[in-house]
Amino acid sequence: MWKSLANTQRVIQGDKIRFNTSRRDLSTDTLFQVVKADEHYFEVCPISQECDVLQEFARKIVRYFDIGYYVQIEIWNEEPAIA
Repeated sequence: MWKSLANTQRVIQGDKIRFNTSRRDLSTDTLFQVVKADEHYFEVCPISQECDVLQEFARKIVRYFDIGYYVQIEIWNEEPAIA
C-alpha cells in the first residue's frame, strides 16, 4: 500500500517510491527505487530503466528538506494496514 512520506521520515536503499505531483516531468505512473540514502538527501532511479554507472543522468536527487514543501512522495509499504 502507498503511504505519504513526511519530511521527518527517512528512506533506505531499495525502497520503492513514486512522486505525487502535477508536474509533467514527474509522472505518478513512474516508479522509482532508492539507490542511495544519505542523511540529508537520497537518490532514486526509475525502476523501468537499468540503473548503472553509465546512466547517472537517469538518477534524481531528493532533499529531505523539500519533502512536503516542494515535492510530495509516496513510499510503498509492504506491511498490511490495521483496520
